[in-house]
Amino acid sequence: MRIAQPRRPRRIRLLGAAVVAAVAIAGMTVGAAAVEAPTEPQPYAVSYSNFESSQPDNPWAPRGEGVTAVTTNEVRRSPWNSLYVTGRTQAWHGVEIAIGDFMEAGQSYDVTAWVRLPDEAASTRAKLTAAQSDGRYVEITPPAEVGQEWVELTGSYSPAAGEEGTIYIELEDPTASFYVDDAAITAYACGRGPVDDSTALLDALPYPVGAAVTANTVQGDSLKLLNRHFNQVTPENFMKPEAWYNADHSFVTENAEADAVMDWAQSTGGRVYGHVLVWHSQTPDWLFQHEDGTLLSGDSEADRQELRERMRTHINNVAKYLADKYGLFGSDTNPLVAFDVVNEVITDGPSPETDGLRDSYWYQILGEEFIDDAFVFANEAFNSTYAAPGVDHPVTLFINEYNTQYGTDTSSKTGRYHALIERLVARGVPIDGVGHQFHAWLDDDVEGFGTAMSAFDDLPLVQAVTELDVPTRTGTPVDTQTLLDQGRFYQRLFQMFAEQDAKRDLFSVTLWGLVDSGSWRFYEGDPLLFDPYYHGKWAYAAAIGGEIPATPQVCAAPVPTAAPTERPTPQPSAGTARPSASATPNDSGPPAPTGDPTASPIGAVPSPAGGGSPLARTGAEALVLPAAALLLGAGTLLLRARRRIG
Repeated sequence: MRIAQPRRPRRIRLLGAAVVAAVAIAGMTVGAAAVEAPTEPQPYAVSYSNFESSQPDNPWAPRGEGVTAVTTNEVRRSPWNSLYVTGRTQAWHGVEIAIGDFMEAGQSYDVTAWVRLPDEAASTRAKLTAAQSDGRYVEITPPAEVGQEWVELTGSYSPAAGEEGTIYIELEDPTASFYVDDAAITAYACGRGPVDDSTALLDALPYPVGAAVTANTVQGDSLKLLNRHFNQVTPENFMKPEAWYNADHSFVTENAEADAVMDWAQSTGGRVYGHVLVWHSQTPDWLFQHEDGTLLSGDSEADRQELRERMRTHINNVAKYLADKYGLFGSDTNPLVAFDVVNEVITDGPSPETDGLRDSYWYQILGEEFIDDAFVFANEAFNSTYAAPGVDHPVTLFINEYNTQYGTDTSSKTGRYHALIERLVARGVPIDGVGHQFHAWLDDDVEGFGTAMSAFDDLPLVQAVTELDVPTRTGTPVDTQTLLDQGRFYQRLFQMFAEQDAKRDLFSVTLWGLVDSGSWRFYEGDPLLFDPYYHGKWAYAAAIGGEIPATPQVCAAPVPTAAPTERPTPQPSAGTARPSASATPNDSGPPAPTGDPTASPIGAVPSPAGGGSPLARTGAEALVLPAAALLLGAGTLLLRARRRIG
């Protein structure tokens, strides 16, 4: 357990900040030590399907007449959705992915899918099979027993020259419906990383470093990565307004997702940054309506007062829930240290009629004063009513906004953001901090991010980077050179964060997700510091101050020590009819052969990493410690002292 440390006096902290910034900047310029990639091929995802709403095209299609495959959030392994497959009438019915779309001849791939059955369904066996265009069926995994728990199907496959067809999931029970999630095809390449990620981000950075998480993140391999690198978390979705209400509009008595985040921080000595109290999105419509469904009116003082009271009640109930369960704010048992009070209230373009504010229901009914009210009510609840006795202002209250990196003149979004906050400060609104989401793109002008933070230096407020990610805009998979370019982009970002922290304490920097495959922007191109296998990327190396190579490093591909295994001719299986092995199955086709269902995988080629799917493995392989860690080592004591976990 990490022990919370008291904040050092400001004068000493400034000295420490200057030294830390110098170390960080030195590590990102000509004196930086190189961070070496391993000299053997490493895994990367050529296809990764978690069936979340952000995935533009689902490569897994129904297999067999009458089969349907739809996303659902009723049962899932990844944060939001899984794929539910139903309507099966044959054992070979299921879902499939095209071999030719993702695989090259002669290259070895690991294929992984997680499968489970609906509640109360009788258990059966499932497996992954390749239906090749040469008419053969190659068993990628032996049949595995599947019930009401997620089971990983994983094996290796290497398509021969000219092979097309599909890889599919089938069940022995011909009518059983099933769920599938986190399905991946993994290849191996040199120079991409992962780099040595043994240096913890929380030790290398002079400010708290956070990640957006869900209940799924605080378990298993994700939990190990979270514990090693982060000392702050933000609930990605489950403290937003709609997460606190039942279908009958009543406030929940249990919010398991929020609890999981708080539990993690309470047990590790970490911090929770809450998100969000008042927002135009993911807020129940009924909050703005009369009982008959008509909209409250800004022309009616009674309606305006009704909405104010609903806002106050919501904020108070959130604070009460967290205080009742975890102790008063500021006490040793309650890890909440900050909250986004209002989110995304600035228009994307000039809007003189609203003084630059978004024309939301909040604004239409209450005008700009809804922002004042939100901060007043939040300050009352979190820093007074439910604050521990003798603790001064335990919860820092933020406003939060996106796209602040695109200019700072008065006509820009950042200019409107600054003008609003100036008005709030002038009116004495109890606002403490300015949040920058920094959902970036790799082709952004990186200097704009530092300029955005500097634009608020004249205000008596702290700043935070609240939702950081940098997709490459290339889709997936991302090539090695682009990953290096992304590393250099992150390198400059973290350099600017250190510079900002040296000027005035940066409250925290939060990555919006933990690993690429869990990011809402994954399909726009690998946006985070860690890959789907929980390994640090070049972006991670940049964050800890390592030097990023200009071009991919060369590594030696392994030389086969034995001739490839010949694929035996499949033998007929009694009582089972299949379509011909083609990319587009036809139910009227002749019966096709299958291998022995109890046999080892046919034609499986061991992957260079061995040991099955790398998605099932935890942590980095045994890699070489980067010299960058030695560069940062001189600042370790200062860095540890600067970690604000209290």
